[in-house]
Amino acid sequence: MLPPEQRQAFNAFHDRVRSQDCLDQKTTTIIGLAAAMAAGCQP
Repeated sequence: MLPPEQRQAFNAFHDRVRSQDCLDQKTTTIIGLAAAMAAGCQP
Protein backbone atom coordinates (compact mmCIF):
# COMPACT_ATOMS: atom_id res chain seq x y z
CA MET A 1 0.00 0.00 0.00
CA LEU A 2 1.41 3.39 0.98
CA PRO A 3 4.87 3.99 2.44
CA PRO A 4 4.74 5.03 6.12
CA GLU A 5 5.45 8.72 5.39
CA GLN A 6 2.64 8.96 2.83
CA ARG A 7 0.23 7.03 5.05
CA GLN A 8 0.98 9.41 7.93
CA ALA A 9 0.45 12.47 5.71
CA PHE A 10 -2.81 11.05 4.34
CA ASN A 11 -4.07 10.19 7.82
CA ALA A 12 -3.33 13.71 9.04
CA PHE A 13 -5.17 15.13 6.01
CA HIS A 14 -8.11 12.75 6.49
CA ASP A 15 -8.43 13.54 10.19
CA ARG A 16 -8.34 17.28 9.53
CA VAL A 17 -10.96 17.12 6.78
CA ARG A 18 -13.25 14.89 8.85
CA SER A 19 -13.09 17.19 11.88
CA GLN A 20 -16.06 19.47 12.43
CA ASP A 21 -13.77 22.51 12.19
CA CYS A 22 -13.62 22.38 8.39
CA LEU A 23 -16.98 21.14 7.13
CA ASP A 24 -20.18 20.05 8.77
CA GLN A 25 -21.07 16.33 8.79
CA LYS A 26 -23.72 16.60 6.05
CA THR A 27 -21.36 18.34 3.60
CA THR A 28 -18.56 15.85 4.33
CA THR A 29 -20.92 12.92 3.69
CA ILE A 30 -22.19 14.39 0.41
CA ILE A 31 -18.64 15.03 -0.83
CA GLY A 32 -17.62 11.47 0.09
CA LEU A 33 -20.62 10.03 -1.73
CA ALA A 34 -19.93 12.14 -4.81
CA ALA A 35 -16.26 11.10 -4.83
CA ALA A 36 -17.19 7.43 -4.50
CA MET A 37 -19.69 7.68 -7.36
CA ALA A 38 -17.16 9.52 -9.54
CA ALA A 39 -14.71 6.67 -8.89
CA GLY A 40 -17.32 4.20 -10.16
CA CYS A 41 -18.57 2.83 -6.83
CA GLN A 42 -22.26 2.05 -6.54
CA PRO A 43 -24.15 3.36 -3.46
